[in-house]
Amino acid sequence: MQKLTLISASIAALLLAACASTDTANKAATTDITIFSINDFHGNLQADSPVPYLASKTDASDPSKKISIPAGGYAYLSSKLNERRKAVSNSILVGAGDLIGASPMGAALMKDEPVIEAMNRLNLSASAIGNHEFDNGTVALMRKLKGECPAGGCAYAEFHGARFDYLAANVFENDSKTPWLAPYVIRQVGDVKVGFIGAVTSDVPNLVAGDAVRHLRFEDEASAINRYVPELQKQGVAAIVVLIHEGGIYKGEETDPTYRCEGLHGPIIEISKKLDKAISLVVSGHSHQGYTCKIDGRLVVQGRSYGSFLTESTLTIDRASNTVIKAVAVNHLIDQQQIKPDPVALQLVDQVDKQTAGLRQRPIVSLNSALLRNSEKGFFDSSLGNVIADAQLHFAQHMGGGADVSFMNAGGIRSDVPSGKPQGQVAVSYGDLYAAQPFGNTIVRMKLSGAQILTLLQQQWLNRSDDDPKKLYVSHGFSYSWDPKAAIEQRVQQVKIKGKSLDMNQQYLVVVNNFLAEGGDGFVVLKQGTDKEVLGRDLEAFESYVNEQGSKLTEVKRDRVTRMGETSSKP
Repeated sequence: MQKLTLISASIAALLLAACASTDTANKAATTDITIFSINDFHGNLQADSPVPYLASKTDASDPSKKISIPAGGYAYLSSKLNERRKAVSNSILVGAGDLIGASPMGAALMKDEPVIEAMNRLNLSASAIGNHEFDNGTVALMRKLKGECPAGGCAYAEFHGARFDYLAANVFENDSKTPWLAPYVIRQVGDVKVGFIGAVTSDVPNLVAGDAVRHLRFEDEASAINRYVPELQKQGVAAIVVLIHEGGIYKGEETDPTYRCEGLHGPIIEISKKLDKAISLVVSGHSHQGYTCKIDGRLVVQGRSYGSFLTESTLTIDRASNTVIKAVAVNHLIDQQQIKPDPVALQLVDQVDKQTAGLRQRPIVSLNSALLRNSEKGFFDSSLGNVIADAQLHFAQHMGGGADVSFMNAGGIRSDVPSGKPQGQVAVSYGDLYAAQPFGNTIVRMKLSGAQILTLLQQQWLNRSDDDPKKLYVSHGFSYSWDPKAAIEQRVQQVKIKGKSLDMNQQYLVVVNNFLAEGGDGFVVLKQGTDKEVLGRDLEAFESYVNEQGSKLTEVKRDRVTRMGETSSKP
């Protein structure tokens, strides 16, 4: 009996050992890797005037139920990233483009050199190229990436170039079949290899001044990305991740645990549907939205902009098949009220702040209220958009020769004046003006016929929905109505200039920035303008007009564009 008991105990021990061995094997059957990502950082190092994040706690469609939370900033982002890195085992940080360009004044004055250094210090591994990386042309971009200083020296003393890779599978020199930048990189994340393919919106020629990218061609995003999937698979990667500077529009919460993202629309949907099924994750950008979605079962994410969110995507890898079997994601709000800034990162921010303070803080004017770049509910016009259009028209008159109308593209206005939508009387500095118009564009005067001006207005809705046109703000003395029910050719009606109906055959003097003059934002009819002449810099015109008008700026009317049947126009 004792012998049987001993035998039973031995069998039990063997069974327990077998179970333990099986548990260990099961635990080792999969491994998790974490893909941290950021997009559209736009050089937002400073934390002194953060872009407010509108956090909906109840109804995302009702602006009255949203609260404003200061979010973003390099030092806060760094702190959150450090925290999350400690919480996971195997991770990597990547980007989806527009890390530089259209930056706040501090970073812009220093040629975005400290921004690239900040990305280095975050240990960014790779990023898709974005359209704003091309703002100053490819020569300037390559200088920054290589860490080469101009004749006068680099603006940031510790600048040595990018230690991360910019990727662009769909960008080519005009006469070349080889991508202009590396199409992909392979990175070791934990004990698995991951392939990252980069791409930028093929719409870049419409988003960047022509001279900057004239020597490049931009191919279809999905086709270019898919071309490199077999190549990566041959190299034994466990996962393929796409970094793409293109996105969608989404009005819901930044993290959707259901991954349904109802209402999501935009180019990223069709691009994602065309991608090879072997791709497990798409890190998107460009549209400045926050979402965690599944499109045809594939995880697609974006973390708004300006470092206001850190996206954390987790891929579960099956070791036996070396493939992804699960993908989940969450967007972490970089809430300045809850996160203690990284003191080391703050040193870089403070250095940039001190080095540029004199020019940024130069006082310009005191206003009764802020000038807002976006249209408010019930209006097509925006107060700042109208003021900038007026400033350009005024500048043309000041320079001699005058003009009949000025147009300003909404995408060319990067910030409110001042930022943050402060209430009551506000002091405006040169830095506030610079933040609103940071591109260094020139003002161009040209001749257009009345028929061409009508076409220009119609192109606001070309390939766009009624609630998301490519807006043009117009100067005083110019007005029109639009009918959302009409076809594009009949949508714009009752166009008047200086109180008279637009004459289709008359030649008018029109003022725009050089980006628009070259057909930017899809306003290709402006390429047909004749007798073009450069009048000066947009920021020079803006500052001059603000100085002259003073507090009267806040009295600008927003009744220049009206929706048919209403006294003011909804966007």
